[in-house]
Amino acid sequence: MSETRGNPTPALSTPTARAAGAVIGPPPEPGRTAMTKVRRRTREAILAIPLIALVVWTVAPFLVTLSVSFKTRAEVFANPSLIPASPSLDAYREVLSSESFTTSFLNSVIVGVGTTLLTLAIGVPAAYAFARFNFRWRHLLLLFTLLPRLVPSLGLMVPIYRLAVTAGLLDKRITLIIVYTGMLLPLAVWLMVGFFQQIPREIEEAANVDGASLWGRLRYIVAPLAAPAMITIGVLAFREAWNEFTLVLVLTSSPGNRTLPYELYLMQGIEGIANFPAEAAFTLLTVLPFVLVYTRVERYVVAGLVSGSGK
Repeated sequence: MSETRGNPTPALSTPTARAAGAVIGPPPEPGRTAMTKVRRRTREAILAIPLIALVVWTVAPFLVTLSVSFKTRAEVFANPSLIPASPSLDAYREVLSSESFTTSFLNSVIVGVGTTLLTLAIGVPAAYAFARFNFRWRHLLLLFTLLPRLVPSLGLMVPIYRLAVTAGLLDKRITLIIVYTGMLLPLAVWLMVGFFQQIPREIEEAANVDGASLWGRLRYIVAPLAAPAMITIGVLAFREAWNEFTLVLVLTSSPGNRTLPYELYLMQGIEGIANFPAEAAFTLLTVLPFVLVYTRVERYVVAGLVSGSGK
């Protein structure tokens, strides 16, 4: 008789086989497996539809604007295609050589940076006080900080204009910085309060035992830990100041104090004939700096929004 080569797999006893079948389960039927795959793919397709619609809704205006910026004024109406027949940089040269663009760009940078710094300088200590100190009517006061966000900017135009005239601050960049900061502080305080509440108190208590003062704890311990939230507030403040139009339309009049949205509004001349390529190039040059900055700090913004939302 020939011997069996190798080590044969021992057969399982009936109780052991039943126990294994109870744990592993019966093998899936071919028809059920195919049906499961179809359901999964159908579910993925249904979820992909709104995502695709969102991408098209977001990217389509940008592509149209980019296409128009490389066309001539005559080609905008003669060639509706997204691909220009003869791409040209004349619109960008016209915008970059304009003194109004250079001045308004500098004003937007000054107003945006000033608004960001002032919002952080006031919002961080205020949010820390709400998060760490237990004082009377704390929650009620925190709720009242949201009231300015409930009033539309159009409803604030006349009161802010009269205050600026009374204070002698009309047509000044410092007025825009102060007004924008007042509009952004409620959002900044609420986001920072949620972030500060997630920082363990034990860290500050240990620093307090070592002799750290209140401002020392806030500067050397809390502020570094709250860096993502502070970057988030800075980006949101800069974006609001960069894009604001209604208030700058009321509070400024001289060309030396106008920001980019105001200058873009004035690009359509009194004759009513729009220079669409120049307007498209102006728009892209206005958006490009913020997009470049946001791509570098996007992960901090997401972390700050997620952390600040969970209170």
